[in-house]
Amino acid sequence: MRTSLFIIILLFLHQGFCSGQSRFFRQYWMEYNSSINNTNSTGRPERPRVGDRRMSTDPSNWSRQEAQVNGLIMINIPDTIHNIDHAELYLELWGGHPGTAGKRFQINGGQVYPIPDKPTSEHHCEYIYPVIPFDFRELVRGNNAIQFGCDRGATFWGHYIIDQLAVRCYLKVDNSLLVRTGLDKFRAVPSLKSKTISDIADISLDYPVNFKDQITAVHYLAKYSGYDEIGSGEYNGWHGYTHDRILKGHLGTSDTAPFSITWNTSMIPDQSGPIAIRALIEFKNGLFCWSETLDGLTFPLNRQQVSLYYCSFLPKPFWSRAGQLKTASFHLKDDISKIESAELHIRIWDGGEGEVKEPFKLNGVPYSITSGKAVHDLVYKIIRIDKRILKQGLNEMQLFSDTEHHGIEVCWPGPALIVKYKSAL
Repeated sequence: MRTSLFIIILLFLHQGFCSGQSRFFRQYWMEYNSSINNTNSTGRPERPRVGDRRMSTDPSNWSRQEAQVNGLIMINIPDTIHNIDHAELYLELWGGHPGTAGKRFQINGGQVYPIPDKPTSEHHCEYIYPVIPFDFRELVRGNNAIQFGCDRGATFWGHYIIDQLAVRCYLKVDNSLLVRTGLDKFRAVPSLKSKTISDIADISLDYPVNFKDQITAVHYLAKYSGYDEIGSGEYNGWHGYTHDRILKGHLGTSDTAPFSITWNTSMIPDQSGPIAIRALIEFKNGLFCWSETLDGLTFPLNRQQVSLYYCSFLPKPFWSRAGQLKTASFHLKDDISKIESAELHIRIWDGGEGEVKEPFKLNGVPYSITSGKAVHDLVYKIIRIDKRILKQGLNEMQLFSDTEHHGIEVCWPGPALIVKYKSAL
């Protein structure tokens, strides 16, 4: 398996190929309902699954329909490939059985590209949104075969699920479509009145106004240190992801000129470095464009303290099923009487709580973290916590499900508490 430094550096960048200028791309999503991509080898309609190569003959699971998958996805790209100069694969991916290792893919039988799997291979549960650059010359105009694979690793069954997949094809700056429409000269950058961000920040877009009727929507994303809701391992990274292709976790979206939004930063943790903002601009002709990056943004020096606490103890995996009680904990070192407000961030893959009425508790107090419908999908919740239940020192979370199979799987990096402290007198 060949892994280039270029891929490692860019693996989780959600701002596209080039941060210094506006770049246009087309985005081709997997045709989920096609006869090829929505059935496994048994003919059963299903999300695309990937299993280790030994499963179809493993006597413990070979009869299961989920074990009869081949990890092949076909995606149609009608673009002429010589009109692009960069491509990347974007995934909404359930990381699979803890212990699964060696996640990877090939395009049309070409180079093998790794998919990040450190949390899963280390026995955590995960749900990730990797952005993986690949050699665009491996694409063909028309149907492309993307072959996914994995190894069994240290689990009973190497297995993961691809909920959504998109190929992004970045156009050359001299592409005839861009030149013909004048978009080769298009430049855009987010704008704020000040580089010092208050609790309520008004963000707009500087762009040539003669293009306003061509724009469908503008989505704003920020790079800062905060809860890692995409499971990337980049605690100081870009925030924003898709769920069923719909953008979530970003600063906001505007579909009306002048394309302005308001960002509430009051629960964003204190920063040790600058904040950056970028816009993803959606055009009526189907093109997308990453704006230039506005960086060097900071919070005021006299801002109220806002701290982020990850778990000091997290089980491997933090996953309850079949009546197994699991616990995790975090420590609050500061005086809790100074807490003004607190919120819990938690991502789960929701396999259901069964008959359990209170599947999750923080310091003995129940909070709802599931859908209540066992949706077998990602559920991300931000829950306001009663500050009176918090303790200085050890705080414990309990997870309990009595379902026979998946139950409640807390996705890495696990729960985190964001605490806002009262202003100093």
